[in-house]
Amino acid sequence: MLIHTEKIDSGEDEVIIRYKVMTKQVKDIIEYMSVQVPPILGSIDKEQYILLQNDIYYFESVDNTVFAYTKKNSYETKHTLNELESVVTDRRFFRCNKSVIVNINKIQSLKSNVGNRIDATLDNQEHIIISRRYAKDFRRCLNGEN
Repeated sequence: MLIHTEKIDSGEDEVIIRYKVMTKQVKDIIEYMSVQVPPILGSIDKEQYILLQNDIYYFESVDNTVFAYTKKNSYETKHTLNELESVVTDRRFFRCNKSVIVNINKIQSLKSNVGNRIDATLDNQEHIIISRRYAKDFRRCLNGEN
């Protein structure tokens, strides 16, 4: 697949997709471009921040409080993990155990662990464990299956 980009000085941003056959990859690109990705609100010491989903490495629930982790900071959110699963409908995010939702695009490497668990190393060198309950679905997700 060829990708061309062009900077323009005026006018509206535009994406043109040309294809011979409507493949799953082309459909995924169209779906990705069509989704309006809502920001997540997070706070540090009562100061609120708008977090872009692409900047979030993972969400974690600790003692009934959910945190959003970016490369440098952790932010408290007002969402539950279940609410976040519906907010981050983008396929980039995956529920990998009962207390964590991870951004797949931030995963650098994967290593199989005992008990069919997967150790995911993020590009900030943090480790996230994908539990055996979610491992099969995670492998399907990586293979582009729903």
